[in-house]
Amino acid sequence: MSRIAALSAAVSMASACGGSVPTAPGESPPGTRLALTCNAPTILAGDLFVCMATVASVNVSLTAAWTSSDPNIAASQGAGLFMGKSEGQATLTATYAGQSVSVLLTVHLQDVLRATAAAFQGTFKVGTTATLWLQGFYGVASADSGTLTLVVADQTGATVSSSEPLTVPHGADRYLISTTFTLPPGTTRVCRTGVLKIGSTTLTVVPDVSLVPCLAVTP
Repeated sequence: MSRIAALSAAVSMASACGGSVPTAPGESPPGTRLALTCNAPTILAGDLFVCMATVASVNVSLTAAWTSSDPNIAASQGAGLFMGKSEGQATLTATYAGQSVSVLLTVHLQDVLRATAAAFQGTFKVGTTATLWLQGFYGVASADSGTLTLVVADQTGATVSSSEPLTVPHGADRYLISTTFTLPPGTTRVCRTGVLKIGSTTLTVVPDVSLVPCLAVTP
C-alpha cells in the first residue's frame, strides 16, 4: 500500500470510529469555535476581571494571547486577567490559532476601598515585635488624590500603630500596605483597619473573618 493510500485509510478509519483528524500545531481543530468564559462584565476600577478562552465544543481552556482596546481603562495582567483602571468601556480580546473572540468590559470609577488579602508575621506576645499587612484595591473619583493608611488598634480601640500615609492619585489601583510595631503592655488583642481619606470623606475597610482581622495577644 502506498503512503497516500495508507494515510487515506487511516483518516477513513478515524472518521468511522468517531475520531478526529489530527491538526497541525497552532491550528484549531476542524469545526471548533473559540469562546470566552468570564465573570461579570462590569467591575469597579481597581478590581480584577477574569476571563478564560475555551474551545466551545469541548470546553477546554487554551493559552491565548490577550489584548485590551484601551489599557487606560482595562489593563491586561496576562493569562486572561485584567485590572480596571478608570471609568469607561474596553473591548477585551483573546486570540488563539487564528481565531479571535471578544467581550465588552464596563469599568466604573468611584471612591472605594476593599481588602482582598491579609498577612501577619511575628509572635503576638506583649513586648515582642510583629508586622501586619493588608492588600486590596482602591478607587479615588471625587478628588485629585487621597491618603491610604493601615491602622492597628488594641482591644479598647486605641491605636497601637499605623503605616506611613500613602498618597494615591485620582484613579484606581491595587495596594499593599504594612506596619511593624512592638506590642505594648496590657494588650490582649490587635485588629487592623484600612483607612482611605479623600478630602473630607473617610472610607474604612476591615478584612472579613477569613482574612483574620484580629489576633489575640498573650501576656
